Parts: sequence; structure tokens; C-alpha cells
Amino acid sequence: MDGPSAQAAVPGILVVWSGATPCVATFRIPEGGLVLGRELLEATTDDRISRQHARVDWRDRRFVVTDLGSRNGTYAGGHPLVDREITVTPPSIVRTGRTVVVLLEDIRRFEGGTIQTEHDAIIGASTAPLWRQVEAAARAGTNLVILGEAGSGKGRMARGYARMRGRPEAVFNPMIQAVPLERVAGPQIETLILEQIGKLGAQNTAALVRLLDTRPTVKVVTTASMPLEHLAIPSELIARLQGKSLLLLPLRDRPDEMAYLVHDAVRSTEPGLQIHSTLIEACLLRPWPGNVRELVSAVSRCAHTVAQQGKNNVRGEDLDNDAGHLMVGAPTINAAVTPTTVDKQRKKRSSTRSSGTS
Repeated sequence: MDGPSAQAAVPGILVVWSGATPCVATFRIPEGGLVLGRELLEATTDDRISRQHARVDWRDRRFVVTDLGSRNGTYAGGHPLVDREITVTPPSIVRTGRTVVVLLEDIRRFEGGTIQTEHDAIIGASTAPLWRQVEAAARAGTNLVILGEAGSGKGRMARGYARMRGRPEAVFNPMIQAVPLERVAGPQIETLILEQIGKLGAQNTAALVRLLDTRPTVKVVTTASMPLEHLAIPSELIARLQGKSLLLLPLRDRPDEMAYLVHDAVRSTEPGLQIHSTLIEACLLRPWPGNVRELVSAVSRCAHTVAQQGKNNVRGEDLDNDAGHLMVGAPTINAAVTPTTVDKQRKKRSSTRSSGTS
């Protein structure tokens, strides 16, 4: 296989928060290790991070994090480094002062990435390639299928496709709308956003086939949580709908975007609140089975509660204990950690995951 994916993985760190603001910065781990601190993060506003705070090494496909005698300590997986050094399996979360980083086995897809707000969405390196494909499909008038977990942003992406086409549009969800599809997709409609396609039923499925047969200017963008082949849809219809298929990553695989989503949720709810780095850390440590929808809802609710209590700072401990933990078996971005003691035999330690996120 050609291209970057065929090359060896490049371990590194992704800085997602520093001081009081979200950010995106990437650093590869050199052979001698990488030292986190103000010397590395020259533009940081973090007044709690030391000049040389912690060192990150890559050994045997794991990271070794060593606190370098910092004043405010180093945290891995939300826990302080009691023995000064700890071994973690990527991906894992480390907090130094008020800076939060994600340790990744392969940093390449985030390198050179930026964060933009377009189409009413936070777009980072995790989703920017998909948005470019959405734009290309809209320009070409190609039917589009967007797959992804519930709440991951499929509907937002589908609406972006419709806006890019710039034609009259309609949304049809048979689980919400009581009227049949043929009434929703009136004569003026040229872009149809189709949700819950597995629940169409015989009447609406027949109407959709007639629509595609008789009105070639109508283009359809379909959102679904699983491949259409698994939804008891006729294969002939599937072939016509998926001119282009995209898979939207779940939020737990988009660490570059999560801090910005948290920041926007707090600012939209309570603009006067300050955001503590532990809130970003706590959010990164949870699997969020409801994805962006659940995250924004939980963080907004948390911010409102904190403001009502008269506080001016929203912290990780303010987040509801159940938020982001509702699906047993969902993976977290933080992997198991094993602490080590300098110049002593390595000791075993249990995973930092809470029981609800395993």
C-alpha cells in the first residue's frame, strides 16, 4: 500500500488545551524523549506548568511519563503520578499544570491540522477530509450516504451537503413525520435528507423509488448508524442511494475537536464562566456513547448548574457522574496505565477506567 498509511506509525502528543483555551498542537516523540513544559509550549498562557514539567518517552509501544519535579504535579488518566513515573498504553490523557495532552501511537493524521467553524460544525483534522468529500459530492450532484454512531454529527453533515448544493431541500424521518414521503418531497424539492431509512416501510420505499425514477434532479443524502445492507433495504435501492459513502468517526476518536466543543458549549450557556483544564480532562476520559449530542448537552447542563451555584469556574468534578458513561462496553480514549518507580522494580496497578467505561 502506498501513502502515509503504509509507513510506520509516528508516536507523539496532541496538545488540546493549555491555560484557559482550546488549541491544537502536535509534537513527535524523539528518540531521547520529549519534555513537556513552557520551553516546548512557548505561547502558552498556562501559569501552572513548569519550564520543564514532565518527560514523555516511547518504549516498547507504550509511553513512559516522568514528572520532572514539577511544582503542580503531573496527572495520567486523571490520577497524580505518585511514584513520579508511569507507563501508559496509548491513547492516554496527561495533564501538566493547566495543559491537557493526548498521547497517541500515531500522530500523523493530526499534524498540520487546524480547527475551523463551518457549516455550524467544529471541523478539525478528524473530520476535515470528510467535509471535503461532502463538498465534492454536493458539487457533482452525487447521492451521499453518511454512516456513524447516533449523535456523532451525521445530520449536521447532511445539512451541510444540502446547503452546498444550494437547492430547495427537505428532511424526511419516518419515525417523526406522520405524513408520507411523497408529500414531504414536493415538486420544488431537489435535495432530500433521509433519516431512519430502515424504518421507511413499503409505502415510503415505493415513493422513494418513484422519486428517483421520475425526478433525476433530486439528490438524496442518507444518514444511518449502520451499513444500508443491514437495514432490510432492497439492494437495487441501496445501489442508487450510495453514490458515495462516508464513515463519520465517533467523538471519542476526535480528540482534536472535543476541547473546542466543550469550550463552545460552556460559552453558549454561561459566557462568564471560566473553564478549568480538569473539565477537558474529564471529558476526554469518558466514552460519550451519545457522542457530540450527549457531550454538548451534559456540558451545557453542568455549566448552568455551576453558574446557579455562584461559582465562576467549571471543573471536571462538576460534571455529572453519569455523563458520558451510559453505554457499558464503550471504549474510552484513555487506556490502562501501569505505574513504575524510578530505579525500582515495576509495580502493577489497575486500570484508570471507571467501571462504567470498560
